[in-house]
Amino acid sequence: TNSSSNPNWSLISFCLVARFKTKTISCLESRARDSTIMTTSSPPPPTPLVVIKADGTQIDHIGLACHDLEDGVRRFHDLTGIEPKTTEQQPTIPYWNAYVRIGDASWLEILGPNPSYKGLNPLKSLLKRFKEPTLWFWYVSTDDFDSLEKAIQTAGRSIERKAEGASNTGMAFVGASIGPGFWPVYPNVIQWKGDFKEDHLKDMAIVPIEDFSVLVGHELDTVKQFFESVGIDGLCLQPSSDDKSYLSLTLKTPDKGSVTFKSEVDSLSSFTVLKILLKDMMGCL
Repeated sequence: TNSSSNPNWSLISFCLVARFKTKTISCLESRARDSTIMTTSSPPPPTPLVVIKADGTQIDHIGLACHDLEDGVRRFHDLTGIEPKTTEQQPTIPYWNAYVRIGDASWLEILGPNPSYKGLNPLKSLLKRFKEPTLWFWYVSTDDFDSLEKAIQTAGRSIERKAEGASNTGMAFVGASIGPGFWPVYPNVIQWKGDFKEDHLKDMAIVPIEDFSVLVGHELDTVKQFFESVGIDGLCLQPSSDDKSYLSLTLKTPDKGSVTFKSEVDSLSSFTVLKILLKDMMGCL
């Protein structure tokens, strides 16, 4: 049949063309909407609550406690061949410390009771009881202390022993331990608010960390879940071979090779601290 002489065929052709155009426009509009949705529903990832250093670690600093700082520094030097940088005693601070840089922005803090500090203080008393250098605590840092505190509370734990350092001391910070109680399987947390760390570490050679492990004797799954909830890297968590928990640090030294410090985790309650303080008052430490 000749299509030009058949009005029905012309009508059908018009309808097919119109239907094709409608579908094409609808498809293009749908793609545009999908593109808009994809653009508006993909916000940038949130800033991590726990700072990751330039060298990939989250460790801010690790504490090596001693009953006498000079003795602790001497023992550390004998073991590692490294000479820590000792600070001046401050009469208003109950501890005295020395430092070893162990990363791009991480350090080992060796600390003992401050002879210049007069009077009783729980921290000074606690330090007196260590018979040999002992890994006692570790810190991670944050750029948003309040948000990290909320995340810790949401994950079922608490912030305790919160302290702040004023800028006029050269150490502007806010820090705390993760409670309840003191069980240093969990790190302490700190936010630096000045240039103390940069000034403190500059010109110090790095003694790199070969390994840092937290060996957990019980509640390993609970600890892993908490770390994941607040953004702490759980790669350092390892199962302990017994029911006890330990902190273990291996440094790669230039003269003595790999040197490992390993200490049983020291769990403290308020009652334990009180007993130690009373022993110190009676001269029994």
